Amino acid sequence: MQTFTQRFMVLLTAALLALTTAVTGCAALDLSRPAAPPTTALEVEWPSADSSLVLLSGGTPEVNHPDGKPRPTASTAKLITTLTVLAKHPLAAGQQGPSLALDAGDVERYERTVAEGGSSLLVHDGMVMTQYAMLEAMLLPSANNVADSMALWAFGSMEAYRAAATELVRSLGMDSTTIGSDASGFSPTTTSTAGDLALLARAAMGEPVIAEIAAQASAVIPGYGPVHNTNTLLGTSGIVGLKTGTSPQAGGVFMFAAQVSLKGVPTMVVGAVMGAGKSSTTAMEAARRLLDSVGGSVAPVGQHQ
Repeated sequence: MQTFTQRFMVLLTAALLALTTAVTGCAALDLSRPAAPPTTALEVEWPSADSSLVLLSGGTPEVNHPDGKPRPTASTAKLITTLTVLAKHPLAAGQQGPSLALDAGDVERYERTVAEGGSSLLVHDGMVMTQYAMLEAMLLPSANNVADSMALWAFGSMEAYRAAATELVRSLGMDSTTIGSDASGFSPTTTSTAGDLALLARAAMGEPVIAEIAAQASAVIPGYGPVHNTNTLLGTSGIVGLKTGTSPQAGGVFMFAAQVSLKGVPTMVVGAVMGAGKSSTTAMEAARRLLDSVGGSVAPVGQHQ
Protein backbone atom coordinates (compact mmCIF):
# COMPACT_ATOMS: atom_id res chain seq x y z
CA MET A 1 0.00 0.00 0.00
CA GLN A 2 1.33 3.41 -0.92
CA THR A 3 2.01 5.89 1.88
CA PHE A 4 0.51 9.36 2.05
CA THR A 5 3.76 10.81 0.68
CA GLN A 6 3.85 8.34 -2.20
CA ARG A 7 0.28 9.10 -3.22
CA PHE A 8 0.99 12.82 -3.10
CA MET A 9 4.05 12.48 -5.31
CA VAL A 10 2.12 10.42 -7.85
CA LEU A 11 -0.59 13.09 -7.98
CA LEU A 12 1.98 15.87 -8.20
CA THR A 13 3.87 14.13 -11.00
CA ALA A 14 0.68 13.58 -12.97
CA ALA A 15 -0.33 17.21 -12.51
CA LEU A 16 3.03 18.51 -13.70
CA LEU A 17 2.98 16.24 -16.75
CA ALA A 18 -0.54 17.35 -17.59
CA LEU A 19 0.51 20.98 -17.30
CA THR A 20 3.50 20.39 -19.57
CA THR A 21 1.27 18.75 -22.17
CA ALA A 22 -1.19 21.65 -22.06
CA VAL A 23 1.54 24.25 -22.47
CA THR A 24 3.56 22.53 -25.19
CA GLY A 25 0.69 21.06 -27.16
CA CYS A 26 2.10 17.55 -26.84
CA ALA A 27 0.00 14.45 -27.36
CA ALA A 28 -2.20 13.15 -24.55
CA LEU A 29 -0.51 11.35 -21.67
CA ASP A 30 -0.08 7.61 -21.95
CA LEU A 31 -1.96 6.47 -18.87
CA SER A 32 -1.09 2.83 -19.48
CA ARG A 33 2.16 3.44 -17.61
CA PRO A 34 1.36 5.26 -14.36
CA ALA A 35 4.07 7.31 -12.73
CA ALA A 36 6.16 5.22 -10.34
CA PRO A 37 6.06 6.19 -6.68
CA PRO A 38 9.25 7.59 -5.19
CA THR A 39 11.78 5.00 -4.11
CA THR A 40 12.19 6.56 -0.65
CA ALA A 41 8.87 6.93 1.16
CA LEU A 42 8.30 8.68 4.47
CA GLU A 43 5.95 6.89 6.82
CA VAL A 44 3.22 8.77 8.68
CA GLU A 45 3.25 8.42 12.45
CA TRP A 46 -0.45 7.99 13.12
CA PRO A 47 -1.76 8.75 16.61
CA SER A 48 -3.70 6.05 18.44
CA ALA A 49 -6.77 8.33 18.46
CA ASP A 50 -8.98 8.59 15.37
CA SER A 51 -7.07 10.78 12.91
CA SER A 52 -7.11 11.97 9.31
CA LEU A 53 -4.90 13.75 6.82
CA VAL A 54 -5.47 15.05 3.30
CA LEU A 55 -4.06 17.54 0.84
CA LEU A 56 -5.81 20.90 0.91
CA SER A 57 -5.83 20.84 -2.88
CA GLY A 58 -7.87 17.65 -3.17
CA GLY A 59 -8.04 13.90 -2.75
CA THR A 60 -9.71 11.50 -0.35
CA PRO A 61 -8.74 11.83 3.32
CA GLU A 62 -6.40 9.21 4.73
CA VAL A 63 -7.62 7.83 8.07
CA ASN A 64 -5.89 5.61 10.58
CA HIS A 65 -9.11 3.84 11.63
CA PRO A 66 -11.28 3.28 8.52
CA ASP A 67 -13.99 1.66 10.64
CA GLY A 68 -14.06 4.46 13.19
CA LYS A 69 -17.54 5.36 14.43
CA PRO A 70 -18.87 8.93 14.61
CA ARG A 71 -17.80 10.70 17.79
CA PRO A 72 -18.82 13.98 19.46
CA THR A 73 -17.05 16.88 17.79
CA ALA A 74 -16.94 19.32 20.71
CA SER A 75 -16.19 22.88 19.59
CA THR A 76 -14.86 21.93 16.16
CA ALA A 77 -18.56 22.03 15.26
CA LYS A 78 -18.22 25.82 15.29
CA LEU A 79 -16.56 25.54 11.88
CA ILE A 80 -19.78 23.99 10.59
CA THR A 81 -21.71 26.87 12.16
CA THR A 82 -19.37 29.44 10.64
CA LEU A 83 -19.52 27.96 7.14
CA THR A 84 -23.31 27.66 7.34
CA VAL A 85 -23.73 31.27 8.46
CA LEU A 86 -21.31 32.57 5.83
CA ALA A 87 -23.18 30.67 3.13
CA LYS A 88 -26.25 32.76 3.99
CA HIS A 89 -24.49 35.98 5.03
CA PRO A 90 -21.15 36.07 3.16
CA LEU A 91 -18.36 38.43 4.11
CA ALA A 92 -15.73 39.71 1.68
CA ALA A 93 -12.16 40.34 2.77
CA GLY A 94 -12.01 43.37 5.03
CA GLN A 95 -15.75 43.48 5.70
CA GLN A 96 -17.15 43.54 9.23
CA GLY A 97 -20.69 42.71 8.16
CA PRO A 98 -23.85 43.92 9.86
CA SER A 99 -23.86 45.11 13.47
CA LEU A 100 -25.97 42.92 15.73
CA ALA A 101 -27.59 44.22 18.93
CA LEU A 102 -27.58 41.55 21.62
CA ASP A 103 -30.53 41.25 23.96
CA ALA A 104 -31.80 39.46 27.06
CA GLY A 105 -31.93 36.17 25.17
CA ASP A 106 -28.22 36.41 24.41
CA VAL A 107 -27.51 37.16 28.09
CA GLU A 108 -29.54 34.11 29.07
CA ARG A 109 -27.49 31.96 26.66
CA TYR A 110 -24.30 33.31 28.22
CA GLU A 111 -25.49 32.51 31.75
CA ARG A 112 -26.56 29.00 30.71
CA THR A 113 -23.17 28.38 29.08
CA VAL A 114 -21.36 29.44 32.25
CA ALA A 115 -23.59 27.22 34.38
CA GLU A 116 -22.83 24.26 32.08
CA GLY A 117 -19.09 24.88 32.32
CA GLY A 118 -18.73 25.63 28.63
CA SER A 119 -16.43 28.21 27.03
CA SER A 120 -18.11 31.61 26.86
CA LEU A 121 -17.80 35.30 26.10
CA LEU A 122 -19.40 37.81 28.50
CA VAL A 123 -22.21 39.75 26.82
CA HIS A 124 -24.79 42.22 28.05
CA ASP A 125 -28.20 43.45 26.94
CA GLY A 126 -27.69 46.13 24.30
CA MET A 127 -24.12 45.09 23.44
CA VAL A 128 -23.37 45.56 19.73
CA MET A 129 -21.12 43.15 17.84
CA THR A 130 -20.40 42.95 14.14
CA GLN A 131 -20.78 39.66 12.34
CA TYR A 132 -16.98 39.44 11.98
CA ALA A 133 -16.44 40.05 15.71
CA MET A 134 -18.93 37.31 16.53
CA LEU A 135 -17.03 34.93 14.26
CA GLU A 136 -13.82 35.85 16.09
CA ALA A 137 -15.53 35.14 19.41
CA MET A 138 -16.60 31.73 18.12
CA LEU A 139 -13.31 30.68 16.55
CA LEU A 140 -10.68 32.16 18.91
CA PRO A 141 -11.86 31.83 22.54
CA SER A 142 -14.49 29.36 21.29
CA ALA A 143 -17.52 31.03 22.88
CA ASN A 144 -20.42 28.58 22.92
CA ASN A 145 -23.01 31.24 23.68
CA VAL A 146 -21.95 33.36 20.71
CA ALA A 147 -22.17 30.34 18.36
CA ASP A 148 -25.77 29.73 19.39
CA SER A 149 -26.61 33.45 19.18
CA MET A 150 -25.14 33.66 15.69
CA ALA A 151 -27.06 30.62 14.47
CA LEU A 152 -30.31 32.07 15.80
CA TRP A 153 -29.57 35.46 14.23
CA ALA A 154 -28.88 33.92 10.84
CA PHE A 155 -31.67 31.33 10.73
CA GLY A 156 -34.29 32.38 13.27
CA SER A 157 -34.47 29.04 15.07
CA MET A 158 -32.17 26.17 15.93
CA GLU A 159 -34.34 23.86 13.84
CA ALA A 160 -33.80 26.01 10.75
CA TYR A 161 -30.08 26.19 11.51
CA ARG A 162 -29.82 22.39 11.82
CA ALA A 163 -31.54 21.94 8.47
CA ALA A 164 -29.15 24.37 6.77
CA ALA A 165 -26.10 22.90 8.49
CA THR A 166 -27.12 19.37 7.53
CA GLU A 167 -27.49 20.46 3.92
CA LEU A 168 -24.05 22.07 4.06
CA VAL A 169 -22.21 19.05 5.46
CA ARG A 170 -23.86 16.74 2.95
CA SER A 171 -22.74 19.03 0.14
CA LEU A 172 -19.17 18.61 1.42
CA GLY A 173 -19.43 14.82 1.36
CA MET A 174 -19.60 14.59 5.16
CA ASP A 175 -22.00 11.66 5.13
CA SER A 176 -21.13 10.43 8.63
CA THR A 177 -21.82 13.77 10.35
CA THR A 178 -24.93 14.55 12.40
CA ILE A 179 -25.90 18.09 13.42
CA GLY A 180 -27.10 18.06 17.02
CA SER A 181 -29.15 20.25 19.31
CA ASP A 182 -26.86 23.28 19.46
CA ALA A 183 -24.53 25.25 17.19
CA SER A 184 -21.50 25.19 19.48
CA GLY A 185 -20.71 21.48 19.66
CA PHE A 186 -21.01 21.45 23.45
CA SER A 187 -23.87 18.97 23.13
CA PRO A 188 -22.59 15.46 22.34
CA THR A 189 -25.42 15.10 19.82
CA THR A 190 -23.24 16.71 17.12
CA THR A 191 -21.05 13.85 15.90
CA SER A 192 -18.63 13.21 13.06
CA THR A 193 -15.62 11.16 12.01
CA ALA A 194 -11.98 12.11 11.51
CA GLY A 195 -12.40 11.66 7.75
CA ASP A 196 -15.41 13.97 7.66
CA LEU A 197 -13.59 16.57 9.74
CA ALA A 198 -10.76 16.57 7.19
CA LEU A 199 -13.32 17.49 4.52
CA LEU A 200 -14.65 20.20 6.83
CA ALA A 201 -11.12 21.52 7.37
CA ARG A 202 -10.58 21.75 3.63
CA ALA A 203 -13.82 23.69 3.17
CA ALA A 204 -13.01 25.99 6.09
CA MET A 205 -9.57 26.86 4.73
CA GLY A 206 -11.20 27.61 1.39
CA GLU A 207 -13.21 30.38 3.06
CA PRO A 208 -10.87 33.41 3.35
CA VAL A 209 -12.64 34.87 6.40
CA ILE A 210 -12.20 31.63 8.35
CA ALA A 211 -8.58 31.19 7.26
CA GLU A 212 -7.85 34.77 8.33
CA ILE A 213 -9.45 34.46 11.77
CA ALA A 214 -8.01 31.00 12.46
CA ALA A 215 -4.51 32.36 11.81
CA GLN A 216 -4.86 35.02 14.53
CA ALA A 217 -3.15 34.32 17.84
CA SER A 218 -5.32 37.00 19.44
CA ALA A 219 -7.77 39.76 18.58
CA VAL A 220 -9.52 42.71 20.20
CA ILE A 221 -13.31 42.53 20.10
CA PRO A 222 -14.89 46.00 20.29
CA GLY A 223 -17.00 46.38 23.40
CA TYR A 224 -15.33 43.41 25.05
CA GLY A 225 -11.54 43.51 24.79
CA PRO A 226 -8.74 41.10 23.90
CA VAL A 227 -9.37 37.41 23.23
CA HIS A 228 -6.87 34.64 22.57
CA ASN A 229 -6.87 31.67 20.22
CA THR A 230 -7.22 28.31 21.96
CA ASN A 231 -4.99 26.87 19.21
CA THR A 232 -1.64 27.38 20.90
CA LEU A 233 0.21 25.48 18.15
CA LEU A 234 -0.03 28.33 15.64
CA GLY A 235 3.34 28.85 14.02
CA THR A 236 4.73 25.48 15.09
CA SER A 237 5.04 22.39 12.89
CA GLY A 238 3.79 24.55 10.02
CA ILE A 239 0.35 24.98 11.62
CA VAL A 240 -1.66 27.98 10.35
CA GLY A 241 -5.13 27.07 11.82
CA LEU A 242 -7.84 25.64 12.59
CA LYS A 243 -9.93 24.72 15.68
CA THR A 244 -9.73 23.01 19.05
CA GLY A 245 -12.45 21.17 20.92
CA THR A 246 -12.87 19.68 24.39
CA SER A 247 -15.84 18.15 26.16
CA PRO A 248 -16.38 15.29 28.61
CA GLN A 249 -17.96 13.13 25.89
CA ALA A 250 -15.61 14.09 23.04
CA GLY A 251 -12.34 14.20 24.91
CA GLY A 252 -9.74 16.17 22.98
CA VAL A 253 -10.37 17.17 19.36
CA PHE A 254 -8.17 19.20 17.06
CA MET A 255 -8.68 20.18 13.42
CA PHE A 256 -5.56 21.54 11.78
CA ALA A 257 -4.22 23.14 8.64
CA ALA A 258 -0.46 23.08 8.18
CA GLN A 259 2.20 23.64 5.60
CA VAL A 260 4.75 20.87 5.32
CA SER A 261 7.49 19.91 2.91
CA LEU A 262 6.82 16.75 0.92
CA LYS A 263 9.96 15.78 -0.97
CA GLY A 264 10.93 19.44 -0.95
CA VAL A 265 7.57 20.66 -2.26
CA PRO A 266 5.77 23.17 0.04
CA THR A 267 2.37 21.62 0.54
CA MET A 268 -0.71 22.52 2.59
CA VAL A 269 -2.41 19.64 4.40
CA VAL A 270 -5.45 19.51 6.65
CA GLY A 271 -6.83 16.90 8.99
CA ALA A 272 -8.13 16.10 12.44
CA VAL A 273 -7.53 14.16 15.63
CA MET A 274 -10.58 13.02 17.61
CA GLY A 275 -11.08 11.49 21.04
CA ALA A 276 -7.53 12.07 22.26
CA GLY A 277 -7.24 12.08 26.04
CA LYS A 278 -9.38 14.45 28.06
CA SER A 279 -8.63 17.78 26.39
CA SER A 280 -7.59 19.40 23.14
CA THR A 281 -4.04 19.68 24.50
CA THR A 282 -3.60 15.94 24.01
CA ALA A 283 -5.14 16.10 20.53
CA MET A 284 -2.88 19.00 19.54
CA GLU A 285 0.23 17.14 20.65
CA ALA A 286 -0.85 14.09 18.64
CA ALA A 287 -1.44 16.28 15.59
CA ARG A 288 1.96 17.91 16.02
CA ARG A 289 3.71 14.53 15.99
CA LEU A 290 1.66 13.47 12.98
CA LEU A 291 2.60 16.58 11.03
CA ASP A 292 6.26 16.36 11.97
CA SER A 293 6.29 12.82 10.58
CA VAL A 294 4.71 13.73 7.24
CA GLY A 295 7.58 15.48 5.56
CA GLY A 296 10.34 15.59 8.09
CA SER A 297 10.68 19.34 7.72
CA VAL A 298 8.35 22.29 7.68
CA ALA A 299 8.14 24.65 4.71
CA PRO A 300 8.15 28.42 5.30
CA VAL A 301 4.73 29.66 6.36
CA GLY A 302 3.06 31.67 3.60
CA GLN A 303 3.91 29.40 0.66
CA HIS A 304 0.70 27.57 -0.19
CA GLN A 305 0.38 24.60 -2.50
